Amino acid sequence: MKTRRKSSHLDSWSPGKKLSVIFDRNLRKAHRLFRTFPVAKYDSIMDIGAHRGEFALRAGAYFEPSRIWLVEADPSMAELLRRDYSGRAGWTIVHSAVSDTSGEIELRINEHRESSSILPIEGISARTFGKEMKEVNKVTVPALSLDDLFDRYDVPDIDLMKVDIQGAEKLLIEGGRNALGKVRSIYLEVNFERFYSGAPLFAEIDGALRNCGFKLRSFHETRLGSDGSLAYANALYIRPLS
Repeated sequence: MKTRRKSSHLDSWSPGKKLSVIFDRNLRKAHRLFRTFPVAKYDSIMDIGAHRGEFALRAGAYFEPSRIWLVEADPSMAELLRRDYSGRAGWTIVHSAVSDTSGEIELRINEHRESSSILPIEGISARTFGKEMKEVNKVTVPALSLDDLFDRYDVPDIDLMKVDIQGAEKLLIEGGRNALGKVRSIYLEVNFERFYSGAPLFAEIDGALRNCGFKLRSFHETRLGSDGSLAYANALYIRPLS
């Protein structure tokens, strides 16, 4: 029996861009990730916990959106984002943590900079990832709820939101009930081990997003813990068409 081939983002690309997937390393990485995402137009993308902007850069090259927002709490990383991307048309850099309320919040800077969080890191993190994760500094940074972030920057509907804020995902959801109604798909890190004190595990995040109208579509980039069980993954949630 013949099966129908699934449509792909590549189907609408020009021959030149299809060829670039072979030769462009960044575009190849993007294709490996995004080829399984629902085929649709991703014209507005928000990268929360942008760090150095790797996700936004790949998504921008792959989907060619008209607007991208990069949101980063770490002041050093936010400054690098401004230096590298503020001149790009349609790109907006926001220096802020995203939490359940707006104001100021303490960011815990860890030796492994990418693991910095508003939550204290647990010892299991170093054992799982084989890197020194201890806290080395604390800085006070601006904080916005997701609802206030959307209001302050006049954010319209978002086709794809990536969230990587090191255990604070539940706080984002709690402070973004209105904003999440404008989001079509969310790509975020989910944990099956508690890497940060007080951080929610997968079941709690899954329930919270389902209550907001999202459904789990797929897992990506899974990582096993030291005992061989699932430690964390990136999860794609979509809002089903009504």
